[in-house]
Amino acid sequence: MSFFDAFDQIRIINLPARSDRRREMDEQLAKIGLLGDPRVRYFPAERPDDAGRFSSIGAHGCYLSHKYILAQAAAAGESVLILEDDCDFTDAAHKPKPQPGSNTIETAWDIFYGGYYAHNPEDLQASDIIGSHMMGFSREGARRVSAYIETLDPDTEIHPPIDATYVWFRRAYPDVRTRFAVPLLAEQRSSPSDVAPQKWYHRLPFAWRFKRIAERLLKL
Repeated sequence: MSFFDAFDQIRIINLPARSDRRREMDEQLAKIGLLGDPRVRYFPAERPDDAGRFSSIGAHGCYLSHKYILAQAAAAGESVLILEDDCDFTDAAHKPKPQPGSNTIETAWDIFYGGYYAHNPEDLQASDIIGSHMMGFSREGARRVSAYIETLDPDTEIHPPIDATYVWFRRAYPDVRTRFAVPLLAEQRSSPSDVAPQKWYHRLPFAWRFKRIAERLLKL
């Protein structure tokens, strides 16, 4: 059984203008045999007019995109894997089955982190977690998280980004079963971000593309 067989839906958040990321995601999907899979669909990412109560327009749009995908999965009563379009699969994702003791899909779960940055890797359940580029939700997980997001106070001065919202939910409902991929199944690739502040090579025309090519050559 492949890890990806556990999901009814696989959704990839992608701004229609970011055709470069869509091409790179197609390459990633091909590597693990998911290109053309009927469960896989690109979700046209939200791009609000302003940041609102978020740190940036990108963070706002990312939040809304996750929110809508979860609502759709909850309404359909289906499990869902949400990928962001800067997601690169690691070698561990190519394996046909999770490795024994890897704390992955082979045990019951409601929320699954396939890629993440943990402040305390020694205690993942209690740690603050950064990253939402590969998030899995069971049918029950999608229903409960979607319902929770709908209850968040719209008048809060500063709204948490989507990865922090997932941490808030888990701390509010410790009974929810959370699993973390060990080793990671996905990492974030280096490309111009629509959420985080851009690095110097992302602000220079074509510089980030040369950096990406160099990274690929080093992996050969």
